[in-house]
Amino acid sequence: MNAHIFFRKFSGFLILSFLVVSCRVALVPEYSAQLEEQISNAAKATDRLYLDMLDVPLATRTYENFKDRYNEIESEINSIKLKNEARLKNADFIIINKNLKSAFDEAKTYHKDHTTLSNGEIKAYQSTLAGFWRPLYFAEKGLKGS
Repeated sequence: MNAHIFFRKFSGFLILSFLVVSCRVALVPEYSAQLEEQISNAAKATDRLYLDMLDVPLATRTYENFKDRYNEIESEINSIKLKNEARLKNADFIIINKNLKSAFDEAKTYHKDHTTLSNGEIKAYQSTLAGFWRPLYFAEKGLKGS
């Protein structure tokens, strides 16, 4: 009789231990290697846009000469946003993406309205936009271990 009670208590303890250890509540989305790579590539394209502007004379830094690249980067930002909206538990990523999109739109509009950019403006936008890409990239990369 004592062995039976011990067995039942021990079995209950094992089952409870198993449930506690095996159950995991995820409050963040699943990691996506493809999305991490897309974010990295789009951030590089943004950086490259401004580096290339610095390499050309002021007169050829017109918005018209760079509009296709602005549009490519913007479409990548929109694609990343769409993928983040489709994932569950992703509210923080959507906010980061929204902030990035707003900053990029501001930079693009400024260039369009002012036709050309000075070296200082290019460096400022390059640095600012890198600061907006960074949290999105690190947030996705941080999911890798979860």
